[in-house]
Amino acid sequence: MKKNFIGLIWGETSYSISSILYSSVITAFLLQLGINNTQIGFIWSLVLFSQMIFDYPTGSFADKYGRLRIFTIGMIFMGIATIIIAKSYNVLMLYISGILLGLGESQVSGTLFPWFVNSISIENNKEKQEYIFKINAQSQFLTNIIGVLTGFIISFFNIDYKTLLIISGMLYIVNGVFIYFSFEDNKSTETDLVKIGKKSLLFFIKERKLWIYTLALTSSYSFYSIYLFIWQPVGKSLGITGSRLGSVYSIYLISFAISAFISKRNIKEFVYILCTSLIPVSLIVIYCSHNLILYIVGIVSLGFNYKMAMLKIMGTIHNFISNEVRSSVISLVSSLSSVFLIGLQIIIGKILDTKNFFYLQILCIFIGIIYIICILLIQKWMHEENSR
Repeated sequence: MKKNFIGLIWGETSYSISSILYSSVITAFLLQLGINNTQIGFIWSLVLFSQMIFDYPTGSFADKYGRLRIFTIGMIFMGIATIIIAKSYNVLMLYISGILLGLGESQVSGTLFPWFVNSISIENNKEKQEYIFKINAQSQFLTNIIGVLTGFIISFFNIDYKTLLIISGMLYIVNGVFIYFSFEDNKSTETDLVKIGKKSLLFFIKERKLWIYTLALTSSYSFYSIYLFIWQPVGKSLGITGSRLGSVYSIYLISFAISAFISKRNIKEFVYILCTSLIPVSLIVIYCSHNLILYIVGIVSLGFNYKMAMLKIMGTIHNFISNEVRSSVISLVSSLSSVFLIGLQIIIGKILDTKNFFYLQILCIFIGIIYIICILLIQKWMHEENSR
C-alpha cells in the first residue's frame, strides 16, 4: 500500500500543480482576450456539459480497462485543451478547448482515489473507514503544501498568462504518462461495460445517501464557480497582476493545507457546520473587498472553510460504494453534480456583468443553506455507521 500511496500523492500533486498554473490566471487571461463574463460563463458551461456527458461512461471504462489508464488519458486531454486555450485566437477555439477540457476532467475524476481505495487490504470495515478518511486528509495536506510552493515560486517570475497556460498543459501530459508507467493499475472484476453501467446506476438509485452527496457536491462546485469568476478580477483591481496572482492562489492553498492538517485530528462535528456556513460569507467578503487585507482575509477564510466541507464529503462517500463499481458511481455522482452548474455559469457571468451584488448575495445564501443541510445528514449517517 505504501507504493500506491506514493502513486496517489504523485498523481494528485502533479494534477494540482498543473491546475494551479491554469486556475491562477485563466479568468484574467480570458478577460485580457476581450471575453466578457457572460461569454466566460458559456465557456465554463461547455466544460461542465462535456464533463457531465462523458463522466459516467468514462467511470465504467475505468472500472473495466483500469483506473490509472483512464486517469492518464484524461490528463492528456486536459493538457491538450489547456495548450489550445493558450494558443486561441478566436472564441470558437475557446469553445472547442472547453469541450476537450470537460472530456479530460471527466476521465480524471473518479479514477485516482478509487484506484488507491481498491488497493487497501484492511478487512475491518470501521478501520478501513478511518484509514480512508485519514489518507484522504494526508494526501490533500501534502498536495496543497507542494501547491503552495508552486504558487509562490511562479510569483517571483514575470511570466505572462499564455506561457503559464502552456507550461500547465505540458505538465498535465508528462505527469499523466509518467504515473501510468510507474504504478500498477487495478480494475473491476466485472468486464462487461453494459453490466458495469447497469450495476452502478442501480447501486446509485438504491443507495439514497448518494443522492445527498450529489447535492452536496453540486453546492460545493457552485461556490467554486463563483470563486473562479471573482477572485482574479478583484485581485487585479487591487493591483495584483500577472504571475503574482499565483502568490494569492498559494495563500488560498495554505488555508487548504491547514484544514487538511486539522481534519486528521478528531474534531467536533459542529466545526464542519460552522465552516460550511462561512463559505458564502467568505465569497461576499472577497467580492466586496476594497483593500488588500480584507481581500486576503476572504481568500484565507474561503480556502479553509471550503476544504473542510469537501474533506467531509470526499472522505466519507467511499464508505457507501462497492469496490466493483467504485469509479462508475463516483463518476455518476460527479456527472449529476454538474447538471445544475451548466446554466449557473451563464447566470453568474450575467450577474457580474450587470454588477448586481444583491442577486449574488441571495445566490450564495441559498446555496449555503442547501449545503449545510447536506453536511448535517452526512454527519448523521457517519455517526450511525460508527455506532454499529
